[in-house]
Amino acid sequence: YIMSGLPIVLNTAKYEVELPISKKTVEYRPYLVKEEKQLMLAIESQDPAMIMKTVQDIIDACTFGEIKSKNLPTAELELLFLKLRSKSVGETSRIGYKCTHCGHSNELVVNLEDVQIDIGEAKPNKVMITDKIGIKLKYPTASEVTKIVNSGEKTDINNIFGLITACIEAIFDEENVYDAKNLTQKEITDFVESLNSKQFEKIKEFFESIPKLRKDVSFTCEKCGTYNPLVLEGLQNFFG
Repeated sequence: YIMSGLPIVLNTAKYEVELPISKKTVEYRPYLVKEEKQLMLAIESQDPAMIMKTVQDIIDACTFGEIKSKNLPTAELELLFLKLRSKSVGETSRIGYKCTHCGHSNELVVNLEDVQIDIGEAKPNKVMITDKIGIKLKYPTASEVTKIVNSGEKTDINNIFGLITACIEAIFDEENVYDAKNLTQKEITDFVESLNSKQFEKIKEFFESIPKLRKDVSFTCEKCGTYNPLVLEGLQNFFG
């Protein structure tokens, strides 16, 4: 006897998360086994571009088409994925960190539900280069980060520079606003390269103040009793 069809498992669990930068409340569901399999294959490949693309695909699928993950600031993309992982696999993550004094590996248990985006003291997105010339910047999105990853650049300097030029929305002076969409990549690059060190430092300060996924998990070594200050930042640091 052959069954005409297997029973259908209904996944009805839905949750909400508030995105503090975009000011949106997003509904989401846990990811399914097929989606977890895709993620495991991507991680196994050790290909950063493939991992980023898979994370975006899973977020898009699990948020019912409400958002486009590629357009999210990276901190919000990371927060959303952390919430998905928490509801799909478990609310805690076990991470091993070595004591800075004796080298003993301590197991830390991080409650993923407690991890939030640290808005901190974010700098204004309009940066005055001179008294009359300024730049309007935006937070990097998954789309910009993916482009940098796919560019094949091997040096951090080129990656940072590429990200900065990608996040320029406009250049303005007293009389005109030059939308980056109407400028060539060469024009934007030439403009940034024409800045002096002090002017470029102002732009770097904006990027250094960008909101991040952040949690203080400082611990006392179970072997030698040394206090180890530790702050986790960015999605990859929250998993063992």
